[in-house]
Amino acid sequence: MSYQAISGTFLDEISVDIPSQNWGEREWAREFDTFVEAGIDTVVLIRLGLGERLACPSRAVTDRLPALPVHVDLVQLFLDLAAERDIDFFLGLYDSHYHWYRYDWRTEVDINLAVIDEMWQRYGGSPALRGWYLPHETTDTSLRILDINTTLAARLREISELPILVSPFFHGRADMATSTDPRQRPRSPEEHVRIWEEIFQRYAGLVDYCAFQDGTVELARSAEYFAATAEAASRHGIASWANIETFDRDMPIRFPPTDWRKLAHKIDAVQPYVEKIITFEFSHFLSPNSVWPAARNLYDRYGEFLTSRGAR
Repeated sequence: MSYQAISGTFLDEISVDIPSQNWGEREWAREFDTFVEAGIDTVVLIRLGLGERLACPSRAVTDRLPALPVHVDLVQLFLDLAAERDIDFFLGLYDSHYHWYRYDWRTEVDINLAVIDEMWQRYGGSPALRGWYLPHETTDTSLRILDINTTLAARLREISELPILVSPFFHGRADMATSTDPRQRPRSPEEHVRIWEEIFQRYAGLVDYCAFQDGTVELARSAEYFAATAEAASRHGIASWANIETFDRDMPIRFPPTDWRKLAHKIDAVQPYVEKIITFEFSHFLSPNSVWPAARNLYDRYGEFLTSRGAR
């Protein structure tokens, strides 16, 4: 198999912890052109809304929860830009950032069931809409995540045949532990797989692609976790992707573009185990158009690295 480069990216315009670049239609058109140049054929809007902030108008949300005004329909903008360039667009659902954290999973689901119907009616005719993303990220079965994601995936299956993507995270770094409680300790690859066997079994026939976030394991052990995950996922008919993070979790500020040598190692590590590499996220941390000057340098080093691996 030929060397895999990054071929997909999340779009994070309704963000939890990274700043907006304040781009308009002109800047986004330039960025989508850059996606084509960089070999990006898939973009994933990580969520169409988070709490009170929305990327597009949604009565399904605003009839139930307070929300800020929507000045630009970014979902339509991204669909149009993707269609013009034959880029696959995956639409992420809504995250209340509240109800499911309060173990009120039914309210989270009810809002999203209405969102699914609304989004399909409005955007389902776009030729660029080629998948869905479930934005409720987890590392295990807590917070009723299986009830949330299987219910939403089942509804998405009813209305369309488009594939469904999830991007959970490992619990494999020492700095993720917040106490001496054994439940907080990092999990070995064996412990991780034991938990995810149950989850993959529930996801079978509903979820198509699983792209674990690579930054939540120790850098040197990434390959171990992806190898174990890929084996477990394949037993249940789920394809393994990798979400290679292009930001750095290890700096005292949140979050700069990663060091190019870390990125090179991370891409090398997953090569034998995944069918596709996506990133969180190109536009902030790897794009030559980013407001981070270091991202422009990372893009140059990334290109040189791909050439050294025979991928360009």
